[in-house]
Amino acid sequence: MRQLKGQDNQINGQARASKHRSKALSRVLYLHQVGLEACASGHSFGPAVRDHYLVHCILEGEGTFYAGGLVHRLREGQGFLIMPGEVTYYEADIENPWHYCWVGFNGSDAEAVCSLLDISQKDPIFTFHGADRLKDHIEKMSYDYRADDNSFIMLSRLYEFFAILNDEDKKASLKVQPVEAAIEYIKKNYSYGITVQQIADYLNLDRSHLFRLFKGETGMSVQEYLLKYRLDRALLLLRTTDMNVRETMYSCGFNDLPNFSRQFKRVYGLSPGAYRREFNLPRS
Repeated sequence: MRQLKGQDNQINGQARASKHRSKALSRVLYLHQVGLEACASGHSFGPAVRDHYLVHCILEGEGTFYAGGLVHRLREGQGFLIMPGEVTYYEADIENPWHYCWVGFNGSDAEAVCSLLDISQKDPIFTFHGADRLKDHIEKMSYDYRADDNSFIMLSRLYEFFAILNDEDKKASLKVQPVEAAIEYIKKNYSYGITVQQIADYLNLDRSHLFRLFKGETGMSVQEYLLKYRLDRALLLLRTTDMNVRETMYSCGFNDLPNFSRQFKRVYGLSPGAYRREFNLPRS
């Protein structure tokens, strides 16, 4: 591992970086620095430590990252995390030097955010997709950071950066377990009047393909599962709250009272109002 020679471009200002000048808006999570750099052949930094979390995403080229006694050979579409107080060293490839962007951050929730992204000191390497999209976002972050005139915008940019990385992970997981993802989407959104087409669009799947997958794993169509879930929730609300029938209907994603009553009676043998009267539940 080579020792640091001179000052790194991230420090001497040749890289397109920005360092915050105002008081952080939130101590839960805040931006420390952000930038992009097209590294020269063999360009290196370290060995050194940081006092904040620092994520690098490789947009082009190759390089090597040294941390925790391990050597990681990295390329476009990969990234690495540097933890506070950790001694690290990284170096651009001689023949194909990397171009990367970086985001430094800290706060009481910083470690939890890294955990949600499945990156840690033990496992600091990750993959991402959409290098152009990520680069565009970092450029916006850098511009807003230099302007330093709206801390709310800057904080939103930081959260959006994490969302971009997490979104790629989510899309990859959806391809592996689309039925599980569909069920989770239904549980979170059943009350909003969602449709089967909206579920298929969220999963980026053809509706007929989703039907075959869902039917094969659950024995029900997506529509049947959605309806059953809404009716089960309606039953629970009628049993455990004093909401009237109309309020219950809207809370479970229905918008037509006769249809809601008909579907409820088909499954449970009584209309919603009759169900309450039969079991001496709060009056509707």
